[in-house]
Amino acid sequence: MTFRLSTASLIALALLAAAGANAPSSAAESHDHGAHGAAAPSTIGASIAPAGGLKIGEPATFTLSLAAEDGKPITLADLKVAHTEKVHLLIVDPSLTDYHHAHPKPGAAPGAYTFAITPGKAGEYKVFADLLPVATDKQEYAATGFAVVGTPAPVEKIANRKTTVAGHGFEWAFEGGPPVAGQPRKARLTVTGPDGKPFAGLEPIMGAFAHLVGFSADRAEIAHIHPLGQEPRSAAERAGPTLEFQTQFAAAGYHKLFAQVQIGGKSVFAPFGVEVAPAGSATAAPAKPTSAAPAAGHGQQHGRDEPVAIPATIAEILAAADRRVAAIDRAIAGGGLAKVHAEAFAARDLLAALPQKVAGLNPEEAKALDAAIGRVRQQAGLLDKFGDAGDAAQTRAVLARFKKEIAGIRQQVEGKPSR
Repeated sequence: MTFRLSTASLIALALLAAAGANAPSSAAESHDHGAHGAAAPSTIGASIAPAGGLKIGEPATFTLSLAAEDGKPITLADLKVAHTEKVHLLIVDPSLTDYHHAHPKPGAAPGAYTFAITPGKAGEYKVFADLLPVATDKQEYAATGFAVVGTPAPVEKIANRKTTVAGHGFEWAFEGGPPVAGQPRKARLTVTGPDGKPFAGLEPIMGAFAHLVGFSADRAEIAHIHPLGQEPRSAAERAGPTLEFQTQFAAAGYHKLFAQVQIGGKSVFAPFGVEVAPAGSATAAPAKPTSAAPAAGHGQQHGRDEPVAIPATIAEILAAADRRVAAIDRAIAGGGLAKVHAEAFAARDLLAALPQKVAGLNPEEAKALDAAIGRVRQQAGLLDKFGDAGDAAQTRAVLARFKKEIAGIRQQVEGKPSR
């Protein structure tokens, strides 16, 4: 299985260092960490092959293959180090409960990498390779997957603020009320020890005090972020009990977050379920401008002038997407290519909401719709790329494919009841 991601826009998250007495407190230096929510369009394709049959609870070895668009194998020489590794694999099952963060090693063939995990659930796992190519110097995701025998469990959309893992308590809290799509919210992760007291012993892990990975409910979008401020300079430094985050979710709906820290030399993953309210909902507070910028070498982060409101019905969503496409046509005709990215991403976000709105889809129809929306995401990324470059011809060509995909989606969902 091979496919590409155009962008990873689940969360525009910047992690503000909030360390204990032994940790650096400066937030002036950003290095290569921070928001990965605006990853560049993928230039690398990924495929994966297990060494044998996959069963729940049985250790399994995999070969990951990475290749450029022209088929050239991607070796370690083609990648830069990001947080102590050249390849980070972010792996999650369909229920969003079995999450793994792995680092594969080069295999026998160029572009081949091996790793091992023990899958704990049934169904189609998604694997996101988090990469920093030398050629682009921009962080991107190459996505693939593998299937484990059995009937997959559905996503249990349970929002939780507290969890206990390895005897330690983890609490997640937003300031200013629940998160709203398109609006910044400060959040805090507070850690307590087995004795119930504040815990200030978070150890450096992969060059940071924490790694936060988030997935949308459909696993179509992902974010992987690290602390801002100075990174730990030695293995002896410690942080805690509180880590502060500046969060901004691009889309409404359920999201699953995994906070990875290291305690006593072992990785600990604290899961949180977050329900993001639609833009313009009653919980919304006035949005405040944010000055957070993407880290150097991790691509350009486009702000959106105003959040995209998701209409209530299928017909209204399609009509709103059509208006965005018409705006792209006008931008190309009038030479206003700088406006293309906002309209393309707005159309993408509207269409990405359809799986949650359409009732009565059978499994094959749902799979086909997800695949079509995945292609729309890819083309939105290309519209962004060529629009920013001022390339009207390429933008027009991609827009034609964009329209074709939207027409196909319209055929799939028109006449279906809205949830």
